[in-house]
Amino acid sequence: MRVATSRRGSTFFRCSRADVDARFARYPPLPVRSCPGYEPAMLFVVLLHYTKELAEVDAVRADHVRHLEAHAARGIFHAWARRDPPTGGVLVAAAPDRATLEAVVAQDPYVKAGVARAEIVEFAAGNVRYFPNTPMP
Repeated sequence: MRVATSRRGSTFFRCSRADVDARFARYPPLPVRSCPGYEPAMLFVVLLHYTKELAEVDAVRADHVRHLEAHAARGIFHAWARRDPPTGGVLVAAAPDRATLEAVVAQDPYVKAGVARAEIVEFAAGNVRYFPNTPMP
């Protein structure tokens, strides 16, 4: 599901499964206590480690950011930033499984160009908090 907030401030929960399966309502009536289409997402931190000089990394940065934004729209990436000092980056991700995320990370322009290597850390968070106006995994 994804959180959708109207211009008037109302919050709705949108079923992402409805995009590919007509059996599911796009905006189901609340409260939803269970859903046969629910798939729990694993949470990950992806640590990018730069392997080349910063100038070479920055030459690929625009493509890298487009990649992140495209997968953020799909609900994979939820936050990202360059480390300080700039030795790499940190990505917060949610995916149904590690293999799915590994495939996405393998297509990252940084990884494909060989300017960074990715370390994927998986964790099962039992204390995830909901922040209004933030997409949920």
